[in-house]
Amino acid sequence: MGHEIKTGLLVDDSKLSRKIQRRVLTEIGVENILEAKDGQDALNTLKEANYQVDVILTDWNMPVLDGLGFIKELRQRDEGKGIPIIVVSSEGEREKIVYALKSGANSYVTKPFRKEVLARKVKNVQNVTELSRQPSSKTSISGNLGLFGFAELVHFLNFAGKSGVLKVYTGSVVSGVGFAKGEIQNAWHGQYHSEQAFFEIARMKQGDFEFLENEEIPEKTIHGSTFTLLMDAMRIIDEEDSVG
Repeated sequence: MGHEIKTGLLVDDSKLSRKIQRRVLTEIGVENILEAKDGQDALNTLKEANYQVDVILTDWNMPVLDGLGFIKELRQRDEGKGIPIIVVSSEGEREKIVYALKSGANSYVTKPFRKEVLARKVKNVQNVTELSRQPSSKTSISGNLGLFGFAELVHFLNFAGKSGVLKVYTGSVVSGVGFAKGEIQNAWHGQYHSEQAFFEIARMKQGDFEFLENEEIPEKTIHGSTFTLLMDAMRIIDEEDSVG
């Protein structure tokens, strides 16, 4: 599925962190890996590379220009709007993660991390980014949950302000999440409804999905923040992946 990840950019003032992340990217087949020691260095590196980068991993706390400033600056440039960005940082506060995602990051990994978690998220954000490149006239999106990742898919739908129903099929069971202008309205999965159903779907590693844009959604049953749900889903998924 999707675009092959050939070039990655590591943005971190710690040589050791870059070394660890380089090893993960190499193991998943990334051939060309660029490095930068801070956000400004990263902007310069991207310009020199003509923005031909498939994924960016950036730290939060760095001198000169921190990760958040780097993301904001990059997203203001036409060449940088579509490059997948994952924040890899020891800053695990919910408010900061939400701020990073709202500023244009595609996903977030908290240090220390298991390599399986980072590898999964790199592949997920790359596949999800391909969705944003589809024709705007297309009213449905489909694929396999294992290739996209539930949290990354929900973030995409939220960031894109989509309205419709995300349906997940596992055998004869159909689960779903309703969206209105990117905000989660309801969820259902077997006997569960609302928030519990959302988290049960988040735990699913496989299953075919289909997002039907502008399809009528059931009555609103979730009244909490979409980002709160997303943060809790990310935590659940990462914790389960980190076991063992």
